[in-house]
Amino acid sequence: MHIVISHAAAPGPHCRAASAKLQLPHLQALLRQAGAPTLHIGNPDTLTPLAEHLASSQAYGDGLVPWAAWLAQANAWYQDGQYWALISPCHLQIHSDHVAMQDPDLLQLSEDESRTLLAAMQPYFEEDGINLHWHSAHTWLAQGSVFQNLVSASLARVRGQPTDPWIPRQSAAQGLRRLQNEMQMLLYTHAVNDARSARGQAPVNGFWISGTGSPLPQGAEPHGTVTPLPAGEAPPIAPKPLQALLAPPGTILGSTSPHALYIDALSASALRDDPQAWVQAWQTLDAKVFAPLVAQIASGAAISISLCSEQRARTWVSGRASLWQRIKQQIAAPGIHPFLHDL
Repeated sequence: MHIVISHAAAPGPHCRAASAKLQLPHLQALLRQAGAPTLHIGNPDTLTPLAEHLASSQAYGDGLVPWAAWLAQANAWYQDGQYWALISPCHLQIHSDHVAMQDPDLLQLSEDESRTLLAAMQPYFEEDGINLHWHSAHTWLAQGSVFQNLVSASLARVRGQPTDPWIPRQSAAQGLRRLQNEMQMLLYTHAVNDARSARGQAPVNGFWISGTGSPLPQGAEPHGTVTPLPAGEAPPIAPKPLQALLAPPGTILGSTSPHALYIDALSASALRDDPQAWVQAWQTLDAKVFAPLVAQIASGAAISISLCSEQRARTWVSGRASLWQRIKQQIAAPGIHPFLHDL
């Protein structure tokens, strides 16, 4: 099992300071049994952030990690030959020289609001051959041939950021850009937004497309792996206590792929530089995810863990620490900070 943790090292100074005193005893126990980590360097210009690239086992092209298709498979909606995308309702802020997206988490969109908006928008999508499926208040799924080979920027690239550099420019995306403009006009006077504005909440005036791409054929090997196993070594064993946490998607764990468990529970607080919420999210993960794994490691399960910042990551593989590495870990500074400080 491979576990990828986005924003394990936060960019803001307050969360950075909090990491110096952060105690995560179960994760620390796992990392201290691992060998020397593998370093990964990201690129701020890629459509797929480093953490998501690692969670896909580096098996897909930039902007083509099929999160939507995997989610459709998990809901038994997916059929071979279909093309899927994630649709994220959002609030776009219009500035004099650019358009930026408010962090969608700040919308606090209710299920009723979300379903009502989807119902209003669905006929327009259907005119373009796109079928919408409601999954959660902040995540819808779209299925249509227009998403075939369409590269798209991760929502993580535009959350709280200008959107212009990340808008798809392919010819196939022209109809989608027109659809986005139509939805802005539709939503401008929608009753849901009128009620939200009356309550002082930001209106939903747009949507973002991400997670396009097609899964590898069943049984196909990824083009690359994060931590290849030495010859003769058994493949990772998925710990049974963790299986109950893998479903349904959209829990505190984030997303699951056939290649890894991708945890983004730290991202929102890290981007806000909210140290209290970031530390609390870490402690929840340590208790609910990593505590069950300690016993599994002792019984022989193989687990790799990638801790990611926005541009750097390191991957540790359990049970590979040499005697000298174990001694060094025993005398190292306490806490998780030694594993995070230079990410």
